[in-house]
Amino acid sequence: MRPYISDIEVYLPERIVTSSELETIINKGGKLLDTGSLERLFGVRERRYADPSVQVSDLGANAARNMVQKHGVREIDCLIFASACSDLIEPATANIVHSKLGLECPAFDVKNACNSFVTALQVASSFIESGVYKKILIISGEKLSNTIRFEPADEHELKRGLASLSFGDAGSAVMVEPSPNGCGMYFQKFKTVGKHWELCTIQGGGSMFPFDPGKNYFEGKTSELAHVFVEEGRSFVQASLAEAGWELDEIDYVFTHQVSSKTIEILAMVLNIPIEKIIRVSDLLGNVASVSIPLSLHVAESNGLLKHGNKIAIIGMAAGISISVQLMVWK
Repeated sequence: MRPYISDIEVYLPERIVTSSELETIINKGGKLLDTGSLERLFGVRERRYADPSVQVSDLGANAARNMVQKHGVREIDCLIFASACSDLIEPATANIVHSKLGLECPAFDVKNACNSFVTALQVASSFIESGVYKKILIISGEKLSNTIRFEPADEHELKRGLASLSFGDAGSAVMVEPSPNGCGMYFQKFKTVGKHWELCTIQGGGSMFPFDPGKNYFEGKTSELAHVFVEEGRSFVQASLAEAGWELDEIDYVFTHQVSSKTIEILAMVLNIPIEKIIRVSDLLGNVASVSIPLSLHVAESNGLLKHGNKIAIIGMAAGISISVQLMVWK
């Protein structure tokens, strides 16, 4: 029983913040960023920020609302909320989304940084293959704007959180079901290299720093993280394709987590993938963490790029670090 993605919806907050506007905000306390530097660094022209009153659960629930109405509350067997962000430490954000959507099924969170969605997709696939559930809703909501230090004290503080200036907010909803025609998931493999967990963090809110508000901002050594992805990811992706029996040149499209245009270019170069095969969304929406992949899938499908029978590769990359390869034949 092969699992497949039967439906995708996304939700984008209304507020658009350009890189030029963000540079003005950062430079209010003194000039730290040159004009045009953010677009040059990340290839991000604009991103969306949610209103302060909007919760992570709202972003996910807004993406899913039409889907729930279309499929029917009682037809959904399981809800997985899969995001780096959350409303609270306890309870699971899945419970809050469950309430907002009026669902009746079991619900739980899956959290694996920017790989939260792809990890939930693996969990959902296992449920379907084993016959535990037949219709699983994976919802993601990322409000990364809450982790940006908009008033850095100096250049050093700015540098520690520089990558956060590519962040955006968004929500997604993906329905996973048994395939009626043999399309769907063909291969999944995951790898974790935990010794590099300190390279990118948001340290506040857990047991290490429960009461330090200064730890609630993103900090990262992104160049070092990119180096690890190259060293660990190249051989892992190649080995995964060999194990699956797929050739790189038979893959029609590649969907991956998107930090910046530069990381996409590095991925294409390292894996020898024609860059036009990688569906890009970060230029207009920024880095939206776990929503990056469902968002790019939605864009490709909405624009008529994805066709029945297309072979696609989903390559997950996340702080921690974790890497994943999922190979799918599109519905």
